Amino acid sequence: MSEAFGEGEGLGEAQGPRSGYAESASSRLTDRLIGGRVVLALLIVAWVVVLAFYLRHAIVLSSDSINNHVHVWHIADDLWHHGRLPWRFPQLGHGEAYAYPYGFVNWTTAALAWPLFGDWAVTLWTVLGTVGCIVATFVAFPELRRGWWAAAVLANPAILQALLFGQQSFAWGAMLMLFGIAAWRRGARGWATILLGVGFATHPYIVAPLALVVLLLYLPFTRDRAAAIRWYVIACIIALPAVVIVFISPSASDSRPSTQIVNFLSTLGPRVFIAVLPIFYVLLRRLAWNWLAPVALVIPLALFLVLSFPLNVWAQWRVLAWDGADTASLDAYLRSPSFVSGATYRVLRGGDGKLGLYHVVRSGGRLDAELFPETMAIRDFHDVADYEKLLCDRHVDQILHFESYDASRHTNERSVLQGLATHPGERIRLQVLVNRSGFEAYAVDRRGCNTVHAGASTPS
Repeated sequence: MSEAFGEGEGLGEAQGPRSGYAESASSRLTDRLIGGRVVLALLIVAWVVVLAFYLRHAIVLSSDSINNHVHVWHIADDLWHHGRLPWRFPQLGHGEAYAYPYGFVNWTTAALAWPLFGDWAVTLWTVLGTVGCIVATFVAFPELRRGWWAAAVLANPAILQALLFGQQSFAWGAMLMLFGIAAWRRGARGWATILLGVGFATHPYIVAPLALVVLLLYLPFTRDRAAAIRWYVIACIIALPAVVIVFISPSASDSRPSTQIVNFLSTLGPRVFIAVLPIFYVLLRRLAWNWLAPVALVIPLALFLVLSFPLNVWAQWRVLAWDGADTASLDAYLRSPSFVSGATYRVLRGGDGKLGLYHVVRSGGRLDAELFPETMAIRDFHDVADYEKLLCDRHVDQILHFESYDASRHTNERSVLQGLATHPGERIRLQVLVNRSGFEAYAVDRRGCNTVHAGASTPS
């Protein structure tokens, strides 16, 4: 295992076969096994086709992509119109969101390219991050550059899912982490720490814990545990400002602790394979058993199939052939006198990849949540009072409800909303602005939000 990370004799291999590492005849035979090069070529072609379909779209409506678009648009607006990088993002999270909950490197560089490409800059940067993960893996683990082993790298489900789900910040953070591993294996510990620190800062929520998993795998097999821990801690210190923002942003305060824990574990679990699988391949390759090379490819393919159903990967495949969502009814409302620029909106829509939320923000509206599902209060409400509390806490001025929300979210919010519209609550009164098939808009009167429970008077 220590050699897999580049200690001792293994360091020469990490620098490539021409820098002193003598490959065994068995290793060369494994790389040249019949079918290995063919399978590798097929996977390269498959990646080219997938990337071509992806790059066809200015906006790919996958689950996480719109979050990238809305932040890059906001950063580019401040950068190009005011000559500064924004700190806050007042149009998200009922006015309390930050421009950089993560993604400083990728969002800032994409914002620099915004005048040239517009929304397509975000799509391009997601592709660059994904391809960068592949390149960084081969740089960090040059033992895997040929035949079946290279095919196994290309089949890594964490890399493909980062593209399909639009996980741009994770892809860029993981890419920097993998380059950091490459620097560590070559003995450049200072550069490794800087790359890891910047990678952590790019996506502290996942990349820093992911690197901790790699560190824990590494410690039992290294002779210098203290140095590994010390440099990891320094990398965390570099990323400390980004870590603080994660904990003070609405994505933390607006979601329940149980929701945060479940979301963290379900997010981290599938993504650890981006680093753990290449390490595992290196260990398998050192056994010099030829038949293990094809088996290595079976592992990521099996993982991809197993993860596809719980993660709903099939829906992400469909968006590559999808030209966009129908937002005509919402766009018409955003152009109507009923829409108030600067007001806070709770938008209940489904089936459009959050494109409607992006349109509200670009039209001048403020959202009651960030674009992370855990902040959007997609849940059942105990009663009207529970719903009133949400509307008061988030300073909601209007609620836009679409029939598609009920079909995709399956919560009781519509029934609670309609009950509140019919019978005003203790704190909230609703006025119907639009009521037509498939779409309703309500103005929220929050004057009762300042009253204390049990009918106490409004504090002076």
